[in-house]
Amino acid sequence: IGSTFLGRTRIVEQSRPVMQHLMATTGETANLAIVDRNEVIFISQVETHEPIRAFFRPGTRGPIHASGIGKALMAYYPPQHLDEILGSHLERYTPRTLTDADALGDELERIRVRGWAVDDEERTIGMRCVAAPVFNQSGEAVAGLSLSGPSVRVTPDRDQEYGAMVRASADAVTGAIGGILPPTTGRHASSGGRS
Repeated sequence: IGSTFLGRTRIVEQSRPVMQHLMATTGETANLAIVDRNEVIFISQVETHEPIRAFFRPGTRGPIHASGIGKALMAYYPPQHLDEILGSHLERYTPRTLTDADALGDELERIRVRGWAVDDEERTIGMRCVAAPVFNQSGEAVAGLSLSGPSVRVTPDRDQEYGAMVRASADAVTGAIGGILPPTTGRHASSGGRS
């Protein structure tokens, strides 16, 4: 328990400057979250100065399947753990929530290929999020970094740009905590893999 706490504390400390840079660069709120009992728990946030913005008080919980960070982490879960989630009841929060296990599974495969996830108004209409996973020393996805904001600013045509920025930010945190990127991501700078 103690080492888990210290690991999370280290992630929070190392992610703070990265999140501040992400917020300053994009003008949108940056978030850090972990998963507990198949729910996303927000543990840190750097808010934008925009009057309309996303706000998640630390400790706020959300559904894993209807969140950018949740999907970013699920994409790298072991098959058995993923099957448990996909086999459970996936609650619908908006018309955009993915509640079909096959559709969600297909989306997770796309996330693995590109390295980032999108919450496209799946939890709250009018709010979007772009997220990427942070990996520990064993190459396990243990936290997620995201930027979130209103759908009028975090638009689908910016997903590629924001996805690359969030992914680079999450990778920076992974490096700062001594984590390693799984070889299947093709994201290691020295690997010459996909960008």
